[in-house]
Amino acid sequence: MKSLLHLGKYIRPRLGAIAAGMVFSVVAAISSAAVAVLLKPMFNDVFFVTPATSPAAESPEPDRVAPELPGDDLLDRWHGAIEEELARLAHVWLGYESSKAYIYIPAFFVLAFLVRGLFTYLSNYRLSMVSLRMIQSVRSDLYERIQRQSLQFFTTHSTGLLIARVTNDVAMVQHVFGQSAAELIRLLFSFAFLFVAALLLDWKMALICVVVLPVTVYPVARFARKIKRSTTASQTRLADLADRMHETITGRRIVRVFNTELFEIRRFRTVLDGMLRADRRSIKYLSLTQPVIELIGALAMGTLAGFAGWRIHAGRLNPGEFMATLAALYWMYAILKRCARIATELTRAAAAAKRVFQVMDLDREVVEAPDAVNMAPFRREIRFRKAGFSYSGEPVLEDVDLVIHKGETVAIVGASGAGKSTLVNLVPRFYDVTAGAVEIDGVDVRSLSLGSLRDQIGLVTQEVIVFNDTVRSNIAYGRPEVTLARVEQAARAAHAHEFIIELPDGYDTVLGEGGQFLSVGQRQRISIARALLKNAPILILDEATSALDMQSEALVQEALFTLMKERTTIVIAHRLSTVRSAQRIVVMGKGQIVEMGTHQQLLQESGLYAYLHRIQFATESVARPS
Repeated sequence: MKSLLHLGKYIRPRLGAIAAGMVFSVVAAISSAAVAVLLKPMFNDVFFVTPATSPAAESPEPDRVAPELPGDDLLDRWHGAIEEELARLAHVWLGYESSKAYIYIPAFFVLAFLVRGLFTYLSNYRLSMVSLRMIQSVRSDLYERIQRQSLQFFTTHSTGLLIARVTNDVAMVQHVFGQSAAELIRLLFSFAFLFVAALLLDWKMALICVVVLPVTVYPVARFARKIKRSTTASQTRLADLADRMHETITGRRIVRVFNTELFEIRRFRTVLDGMLRADRRSIKYLSLTQPVIELIGALAMGTLAGFAGWRIHAGRLNPGEFMATLAALYWMYAILKRCARIATELTRAAAAAKRVFQVMDLDREVVEAPDAVNMAPFRREIRFRKAGFSYSGEPVLEDVDLVIHKGETVAIVGASGAGKSTLVNLVPRFYDVTAGAVEIDGVDVRSLSLGSLRDQIGLVTQEVIVFNDTVRSNIAYGRPEVTLARVEQAARAAHAHEFIIELPDGYDTVLGEGGQFLSVGQRQRISIARALLKNAPILILDEATSALDMQSEALVQEALFTLMKERTTIVIAHRLSTVRSAQRIVVMGKGQIVEMGTHQQLLQESGLYAYLHRIQFATESVARPS
């Protein structure tokens, strides 16, 4: 239940609405107790009148005398005084006359049900709305937390797991804290007032309920712990299921070309089997809860019936009191059964809440400084000052010193794993350095607000992201106020306007998931148009042409040249043909800068760059330099 305490910060702002809902619950609970109490006069004063005295009462047979408990006389006198006072109040305030009980009692009975129904609705509606708003805030905060994590976070948390947390786990918490939470509050109040009513009607029978209650609660608590463990296992399997689906759907072309549909189906079914085993344990204990409670309830009811029958024969209990008390105790028993079911649901919700807040409570690797300042317009240089970065204790970058001047185009090249992308990702703070610093115009990027820093950086990557939205919204991503004329201008500069106007609805064409209706080159030009519209002074091109054919690459390169004009550009490339025109080429190896110069200078040095160039463009065997 510790995880549910995390919800406290979402509950506190809504305490007023919760208090109102609880007041409605109290009124509904009092009405439920009133219904039980009214059964006594319904039987005694409406259906038949109990004689003032009975033979059994005047001279009870010795073998039928009801057992007495210590303090019976005192408690009976106290009970009788309360009954007399209630009768007096009914006469004074309601004008109740016992001679017209056949009119008053049914009317009060109907009124009690009417009040109970009305305030049950008000209570459920108010508390359910509080729950919905609270869960909406939880889901929003969780999504925001995920969105603001660094790229490193997504290397350790799979997409399927994160989707499962935001959707399934929060939905489970929402279910319990919706109708179930409102119902639980009302039921607890109803139980309390029904118990008071049972005490007023017949305190001896009510005490039996007090003895039985702990016996009922114990197995429910035991089952709840087992249900929580099995639910945690089931939800873990559900996250694995989401992962499998995400990977096989996004990688559907690979699955088809390798003819592994049956292999993936078997893997999916394996995960389903694990989920079934966990769910089977949960269902076993869920199914056991109600029969156990019913058995205990049957034992209690049997005991009550025997005890009440003995007292009725002894003249110490009239049928009206018996029926009213029995009804109150039966409703209390029904409430216990429903509360047990809600308790198991609450246990499952606690397991889901734990998983939600495990993600919510993770520290962010990249955080904005409390005294962060807005970045001034970029004027001079980007400087890596002995920059280093480690991942899980393993160094990825070490002692990188590099200055990139305004308006300069610098290419970063090297073998796979050399640290090229990691180095460039330090500029927009996708990662933070673990040693040294990255500065823009002499200011450490960690002292700048993230929004102002990233506003001055444009990005075009090899993995083009096209959203399931219109062409216009994709180009003007996050800027709905941009006019269509400016969107067209950016598209023309990116050589995208020609194919856009041929789409079914032009700029209003919805591109589908991942831009599936466009070719790779067309998607890349949409991405370039997006960067052109942003018009940031610093531009990062991360393998922007590596996945293109020669014809598409020519069009994209022309669009990139337009994009790079009068901008400070950092180009990451494996294909060295794309970096020949760079003013400087930085060659990286094992997380360090090993060479730097122009294309011609580096070829003449016969170092790592010349080696990489030869193995890309030469057919003869090439010896790798030390």
